Amino acid sequence: MLPFYRPYFDHSELLAALRPGGGSREFESALAARVGAKYGVAFAYGRTGLIAVLRALGISQAEVILPAYTCLVMAQAVVASGNRPVFVDIDLADYNMDISLLRTALTSQTRAVVATHLYGYPTDVDAIRATIGDDHTIVIEDCAQGLLTPFPGTTGLRGDIGLFSFGPNKQLSTIQGGVIVTDSSDLYAKILAYREGETQQAAIKVWARRWARLIGSYLVFNKPTYGLLQRAGIIGWGSRESDGVNPSASEMPSDYATAYMGFQGRVGLAQLRKLDTVLTKRRALADVYDRELQGLSGLVPAPVVGGATYAQYTVRVSQRDEIDFPLRMLAHGVAVDQAYDYALPYLRPYRSYARGEYPCAEQVAREVVNLPIYPDLSAADARYVAGCTRRALKEGFQS
Repeated sequence: MLPFYRPYFDHSELLAALRPGGGSREFESALAARVGAKYGVAFAYGRTGLIAVLRALGISQAEVILPAYTCLVMAQAVVASGNRPVFVDIDLADYNMDISLLRTALTSQTRAVVATHLYGYPTDVDAIRATIGDDHTIVIEDCAQGLLTPFPGTTGLRGDIGLFSFGPNKQLSTIQGGVIVTDSSDLYAKILAYREGETQQAAIKVWARRWARLIGSYLVFNKPTYGLLQRAGIIGWGSRESDGVNPSASEMPSDYATAYMGFQGRVGLAQLRKLDTVLTKRRALADVYDRELQGLSGLVPAPVVGGATYAQYTVRVSQRDEIDFPLRMLAHGVAVDQAYDYALPYLRPYRSYARGEYPCAEQVAREVVNLPIYPDLSAADARYVAGCTRRALKEGFQS
């Protein structure tokens, strides 16, 4: 069984985690420097960092513009911070915000625009800033899936704030957690002061849970173990949140306000040393998929965008659910994912914020499939996945 993802961990991460002392502050600084920013502040989750930014800057009862198609935790954080999300439809060329539609979403109440590099495809942050056209509105560069994903012809951080997160399937993983980066000493001071005043020390059970996730992710996501657990029904193949009733659409994790831990920072430092290798491997696998998946009926290949870092390899399958495509792939020994199978304005907690329709976001949510693209996957594995994709499509459309 090929898992959908596996953290790129080896003994170096485990040894780093076990080493005593420090880690979080060193990781903040190292991550900021690696992405071309001056300052970094770590949080328990990426969404916690977004809440901290909005509250630290006194942004309240204001409008925050988001792509209509992105991770639901972004809208969740905007609402939790006391603000209102405003959605803009996406461009099918890269699944990021359609910048040509941004101007119509701007109002006198707009205080922030989130520029998302979804799936590792770069968005044009400079064009977003030019469309905004003032210094009253901050640009938050959402790099949760776009680590080192500058728009072609640009380098480093382009927004006022950069937001990173490090879940198990990201290009760089500390199992959970996030870092806010900025070049502004004023913004840094405000965000740091907010964190120091609002963050709680983690209880022993929280510390133990994060350690368990680290060890568990390392042990579970290998071919033999994953396949055994899959067949036993202990783990599933992907997520389904399209009906909007999942509590995660409106509720924060119980430990969202706790500290980012030292051992996580030490893992992050070990991961940073592998980052160039990780990105090279992901791009090489994307090249294999690009070659193998051309001309398939019923499948739209992943966008080819300069600078992409491939947090996901994202294709679209027409009638995905009608032909049970993910389950057919599972039957061939390949776990795939369909995140995100929702458009934010159509999720129950956020419908009241919708303004009109969002046809591109709705279409992608209905068709999206993410194929495995982690560094431990070989080129032969990728060709096998592509072959399974061809067979699953043929079986589905002929049945």
